[in-house]
Amino acid sequence: MADFFASTLAPRRGAAAAQSDNPLSWSSLLAPEAPRTPQGWTIPEAFIAILFAAVTCDGEIATVEYEELLALVHRSRALKTLSTEQLAGINTKILTRLREEETALADACAALPQEMRLSVFAHALDLVLADGELTIDEADFLNALILELKIDHDGVSKVAEVMALKNRF
Repeated sequence: MADFFASTLAPRRGAAAAQSDNPLSWSSLLAPEAPRTPQGWTIPEAFIAILFAAVTCDGEIATVEYEELLALVHRSRALKTLSTEQLAGINTKILTRLREEETALADACAALPQEMRLSVFAHALDLVLADGELTIDEADFLNALILELKIDHDGVSKVAEVMALKNRF
């Protein structure tokens, strides 16, 4: 079992080399010349917009949800590459879009590459469950997110099973 973790999760080379080879390097995806999706989102903006929508889907941000979102930002390899200024700029943009554009969440979901969708759903589910409750608004949000991200039933079941196990205690 240890071989699985060592070969699958360990860095293959130096961190700088891995960063430069990473096609999803968020610093490069936020550069002024970074491509925007047809929906107008960059991938990092879409990712963070979905997570922010998850913690606010019931109309409030519980302290524990906010703390979990901050913890995710601090431990995420992708989000660690962003400066404070970049994060502040993203926050301003996504708040404006989520408030003013009816299709903002659907557009953010469509902007994500397929290989990121199950992962962002797992993060969103973890954030929603952080306060130990699942409200009707949160369940509705998660159902809509599954549809917008076009995640298959097996993927959702696997993530839900792991999150239920993780949040049991």
